[in-house]
Amino acid sequence: MDFNIRVYKVDKEDSNLKGFVSITFDGQFCAKSIALKQSAQGNLYLEMPKYQDYESKEYLPFFSFKNAEFRKALTESVIETYHQIEDRYRDCENTWGEEEMFYDLSVTPIKGNDTFKAEASMKIQDAFVVHQMHVIQGWNGNTFVGMPQKPNTQKGKKEDIAHAVTADFKKELDEAVMERYNQILEYQKQALTQKNKNAR
Repeated sequence: MDFNIRVYKVDKEDSNLKGFVSITFDGQFCAKSIALKQSAQGNLYLEMPKYQDYESKEYLPFFSFKNAEFRKALTESVIETYHQIEDRYRDCENTWGEEEMFYDLSVTPIKGNDTFKAEASMKIQDAFVVHQMHVIQGWNGNTFVGMPQKPNTQKGKKEDIAHAVTADFKKELDEAVMERYNQILEYQKQALTQKNKNAR
C-alpha cells in the first residue's frame, strides 16, 4: 500500500502544537487533523483528534493505530518531513507492505436514535483504524454514510476529518457499509423471530 503524508507547519509561540498531519492511503482515502506536538522533553509526537462519547463523556480518538511498527514508521516519517519544511507544508510518499490497500468494516446498529442508525469503523491494512463513521437517516427518510466530523472553530461549522478521495472509492465504501448494516439488521430480525417462536 502506498500512502502520502502531508505535514503542515504551525508557527505558534509558547505552544506545544507544531503542525498538523494528513494521511492519504493509496490515493483513495484521507485521514486528517492529526496534531504534531512537542513534549516537555522536546520530543515530537502525534496526537489523534478526539470526540466526546455521548454515554461515558470521555474524549476518545477518531483514529487509532493497530500496528506498532506502522505507528513508528509513520511517526518517524512525519518528524523527518516536518524538519524539511521550508514554507508552509511538505509532502512525503511512503509504502507499507506489498499489498494494495484493503480494509475491514465494523458496523454497530444504534437503537432509539432517529438520526444516527449505526456506528461504523474502518480498519485499513490491519494497521490504522478510522472510528465514528455513521449510517445516518436524513429528513427525507433516506439513509446515507456520514464520515467522522469535528468542529472547525475558524469556519464556525463541522467538517469531515476523514473522507474518500475519489468518487469510485466513496461509492464502494458507502455500499460496503450499507450492505454490512442491512446484513446485521436482517440477522437481528431473524434472531428475534426465532426467539419468539421458541417462547411459544
